[in-house]
Amino acid sequence: MAHKILVVDDTVDTRDLLHLYLTKAGFTVIIAGDGGEGLYRAKAERPSLIITDINMPRLDGISMIRELRAEEETAAVPVIALTAYGREFREEAVRVGANAAKEKPFNFEELISQVWSLLGQA
Repeated sequence: MAHKILVVDDTVDTRDLLHLYLTKAGFTVIIAGDGGEGLYRAKAERPSLIITDINMPRLDGISMIRELRAEEETAAVPVIALTAYGREFREEAVRVGANAAKEKPFNFEELISQVWSLLGQA
């Protein structure tokens, strides 16, 4: 059975590209357009890993990560945060519980490698 990856991003192009690359790598991909939807999908779908943007409307990625970590059912799910806003935002994401943070634009092959590493199958 393929690992489920939840992709949370308000930018359609980013979601589509992540869906394409993750699917080609053998993952099942679930999509959410903001942090609120991401929290709902994380609880309903039980993904193996979450990739989230940080800067989103309504509920941002930092707040979503905090809430994921506060809930017993999602506290241990690995999270990779993505941002176009630099080191300070990446560091904040890790501080609140992301397992890793990458700056946009990112290398898809490196991201896939990091996903496998966090899933324990490097």
